[in-house]
Amino acid sequence: MVGQGRDICVLLVMGLCCLSSYCNAFNLSPLPNRQILDPQFATSLPKVRASYFGFTMSLRPNGIIVGAPRAQSTLESQRTINETGAIYRCSLTSGVCNPYVLDPLGNVDAPYNEYTLDSTRKDFQWLGGSMDGGTKDTDKLLVCAPRLYAPSPQDNHLHGVCYWVNNTLASTPQHVTRISPLRLKTDQVRTDNNDNTQSFFYVMGELGLSAHVADDNSKFLIGAPGIDTWMGSVILYRQVDPVGLPPASRRDTSKALRRTIRDVDSIEYTPEHYSPEVPNPALWNQEEGSYFGYAVSSGFFDSSNPTTLLYVATAPQANKQSGEAYIFDVRGKRIHKYHVFRGEQFGEYFGYSVLAEDLNGDGKPDVIVSAPQHTLENSHDNGAIYVFINKGFFNFERQILRSPVETKARFGTTLSRLGDINHDGYNDVAVGAPFAGNGSVFIYLGSENGLRDQPSQRLNAPSQQASKYGSHMFGHGLSRGSDIDGNGFNDFAIGAPNAEAVYLYRAYPVVKVHATVKSESREIKPEQEKVKITACYMLSTASNAKEVQQQELAIRIVVDKQLKRVKFTQTQTNEMSFKVNAGLGEQCRVFETQVGYSEKDIFTPIDLEMHYELTKKVPDSEEFCETCAVVDPMEPKVSTQKIIFSTGCATNICTADLQLRSKNVSPTYILGSADTLRLNYEITNVGETAYLPQFNVTCTSRLAFAQVPGNCKVADAVMVCDLNHGRPLAKGDTDSLTISFDVSQLSGQSLIIHAEVFSTGYEKNPTDNKQTNVIGLKEFTQIDATGGQMNSQIDLEHYSNSAEIVNNYEIKSNGPSIIEQLTVSFYIPLAYKVAGSTAIIPIINMTSLKMQASYDSQLLGIDLYDQNNTLIVVDPVEVVTMLSEGLERTVVTQNRQSYDIHSSGHVHQTMEVLDTNMVATASMSRKRRDLKALTANREQYARISNVKAHDLLSEDFKGKLPVNRTIVFNCRDPEMTICVRAEMRVHFRPEKSIYLNMRFRVDLNEVNAILMDPWEYFVILTDLNMQKKGDPSSTSFSINRKIEPNIISKHLEAGLPIWIIIVSVIGGLLLLSAISYLLYKMGFFNRAKKDELDRLVQQNPAEPEAENLNSGGNN
Repeated sequence: MVGQGRDICVLLVMGLCCLSSYCNAFNLSPLPNRQILDPQFATSLPKVRASYFGFTMSLRPNGIIVGAPRAQSTLESQRTINETGAIYRCSLTSGVCNPYVLDPLGNVDAPYNEYTLDSTRKDFQWLGGSMDGGTKDTDKLLVCAPRLYAPSPQDNHLHGVCYWVNNTLASTPQHVTRISPLRLKTDQVRTDNNDNTQSFFYVMGELGLSAHVADDNSKFLIGAPGIDTWMGSVILYRQVDPVGLPPASRRDTSKALRRTIRDVDSIEYTPEHYSPEVPNPALWNQEEGSYFGYAVSSGFFDSSNPTTLLYVATAPQANKQSGEAYIFDVRGKRIHKYHVFRGEQFGEYFGYSVLAEDLNGDGKPDVIVSAPQHTLENSHDNGAIYVFINKGFFNFERQILRSPVETKARFGTTLSRLGDINHDGYNDVAVGAPFAGNGSVFIYLGSENGLRDQPSQRLNAPSQQASKYGSHMFGHGLSRGSDIDGNGFNDFAIGAPNAEAVYLYRAYPVVKVHATVKSESREIKPEQEKVKITACYMLSTASNAKEVQQQELAIRIVVDKQLKRVKFTQTQTNEMSFKVNAGLGEQCRVFETQVGYSEKDIFTPIDLEMHYELTKKVPDSEEFCETCAVVDPMEPKVSTQKIIFSTGCATNICTADLQLRSKNVSPTYILGSADTLRLNYEITNVGETAYLPQFNVTCTSRLAFAQVPGNCKVADAVMVCDLNHGRPLAKGDTDSLTISFDVSQLSGQSLIIHAEVFSTGYEKNPTDNKQTNVIGLKEFTQIDATGGQMNSQIDLEHYSNSAEIVNNYEIKSNGPSIIEQLTVSFYIPLAYKVAGSTAIIPIINMTSLKMQASYDSQLLGIDLYDQNNTLIVVDPVEVVTMLSEGLERTVVTQNRQSYDIHSSGHVHQTMEVLDTNMVATASMSRKRRDLKALTANREQYARISNVKAHDLLSEDFKGKLPVNRTIVFNCRDPEMTICVRAEMRVHFRPEKSIYLNMRFRVDLNEVNAILMDPWEYFVILTDLNMQKKGDPSSTSFSINRKIEPNIISKHLEAGLPIWIIIVSVIGGLLLLSAISYLLYKMGFFNRAKKDELDRLVQQNPAEPEAENLNSGGNN
């Protein structure tokens, strides 16, 4: 009875709250249909603060699993353990909750183990701190306690732990499996051998601060942001083939460890085919203190490999505390990053939450990253979400949705996938703002362009009064969308952990109203007094419920609102209102109207408007209406048409002859050459007067319009324009239009544009009313490829044994088109083949070959292939060199498989042994022997010298390097050289560049042996090739190559010999003397003018001008 009274009070407060607060509803119930409270079971230890019941949850048809990470345990084995946290399974019908026990053990004092820390302490472990799983009871459920710790004599090790079950069909968990891979003693604290510094490796790992279950239930991604001094990492827990498992030395857990897990858990069922992988963040230079793994998700992001699941993790303290998020793959102890997202504000905690979901219905997962401490002007902690729309090939467009409330709401603290709650073809999301008062949750609907700018619905905390623990934090817990009532629309649960409550919101079915109003003819004939108007209506819905498929509509028809020249016969007014029962089939009603007008009114059309809405509204209460439905507020609510007066035609209905033609339309368009495509249309009437002439245009790609003229409207990618400003188009009249399409995102092979003109009357020749333009779409991109050696040129006099060469390259797109799938290949020569033998002459040591590429501020993956097109190494995980049978072998461990580079065969798996002449043999496997044994004989070197390939050099270098003294080491002759191919794949956009740094070491002993007299120069030529998918002849781009080769000279290029200088000086002096003597003989040095002037001076010794000056001016 007391409980019932409490429920009534709660519901009363909820109802009053909704009247005073903003409860804007679309298809989720405006108020919760059920409230589920913390069961408040009796416990041995006192409760001193909120249990955080509702902090995490998983909503499923058979019940809701709720996490309460600060709850006291009800288990006898945990009666003395403080705030273990608890998991509950609650009924959706009664709201009754019962413990859902994943681990019945108390604190564990395990026997000494040489390898692992097996004792555990569960005080304040935060069980239920993270939780994830699908929306069906047959889906896996993953629950974590990130603060579980293991005691040791030296410290408490904050390892964390996770538990998972195969399904939630039973009322209690069955076959619980424990995940705890951070217990190896040797990895708790690691010491750097270089500077003897120590780092906390696993000791503060906090496994389970975030948790994610892939949609196919095959993989778990678990965040551990405390690994390696809070660099952070993730644990990828997935099914593996027991036969292909790596040896114990390469795993996080040994055989003894796996046995210990079973003993501690006391669980008979332990699936042997699941294994954790814990990447080492130091191996990819993760920033210290960045908290990598703070939030996690997954999706199929790679457009070129859409069946490969990739992962998302955030690091909110990276990028100088502006935050980063990454799309990556786990490859053993490393990760390979495909894309990096970055926040824009310092301290906004970009990456607090993350989810991957297809928001625009294109089949590619988009990414949402929250920043709950994003600041707005004159405020802080407002919050924002970054929406990254996936355009394919790791090309994303960013959209920022800032908090719709001005308070310090921390909008974006939680994110959740709702699925397509309104069945419009686009997935929707929920965004929590738990500190907007007692908390709010905003529903954002997906659309063709991503998330809509404004939320469709805001759900406020049901009570505005603070709980006894403070503000409710409503929205700090969000479930996924799940259809729990079978009506075909996903329902939703929201947790208020500081109020210890969960609220269930059911979704109403969405219907679409199709309504039209029209007259029997769009013209009123002279002296016509009556017109029939037809109103048609029907519904469409995804719901299968018959009571939803039949809805009552309220319809109001208004005719000629301004001049009121038309009246309904039935009402004698210009309005008619009525109600109808609409269903899935179209129904129509016809109304007769009376027309009265004067001559001055005939040029003003009559407007028809039909307003419609559902009569049955969703109740503003906690009661759910089983027969109610809602309409998307973005859908139109009015249907319109115009009627004109027909005059001056031979018959009652005018017969116009409209002609449409397009002007100056180019048959081809280069993609990317402009953001706007303009088409000019001219419309001429050569028949009788055309009343209400209209023009419509659309295209096959459903492009958006860059501009909409004032006389035009756009609906469903179709533009309809009133010609001649809505006035009749008389015979001989002409009108013109310019239509602008937004082609900034255009792609494909062709663009087809359909245009049409029409009027209210008949058309004499309908064939010239339509115009179809087919525009061929072409791609063309100009690419500049530049680069060369950055360090000083090498000469054999000043270098011995080997030398490092460092090359930098830039490959820039000058546009205008985007190349969606461009493969950039560098061909690097490594060794010469020895004729008639399997021996080789190695020039470049492949173990020293290091390449790093970036594009658009993102690291770019590089694949390395040999001449047999076999992938050699992709982001190696471990490189181990060992001696075997006198050979120094290098084994690269990658993707849980090991490759012996000497044979290019797999060590641990049976595979075809590849040709021993492959590239890896050339540089990564060499016998320890003296220099004489290493080199080839003189005849073999002479053979190499004969193949000079001087013509392969660019014109600049052909002039610098003499043809008879230069050897070019290149990849053009596979019979002579062994090469590798480095490939990069990129979505190449205009004004973007690929930057590649390549470095390797050259065996100068071999180069010196090759450069026998008269050869002076050894040139290493790195070839570049590009290939676009679907363009084998490469007609869609041109490459301007300015790539310099690497030149090794035999001698230092000193100055000229002294004898040449002396001879040149002497020759110059002799030439000067001869020229001077010749000029003397020609009289060049005779000064005839000077001699003549001297004679004149002698004849006139006193010049008058001088005398005057000396006289002082006296006469």
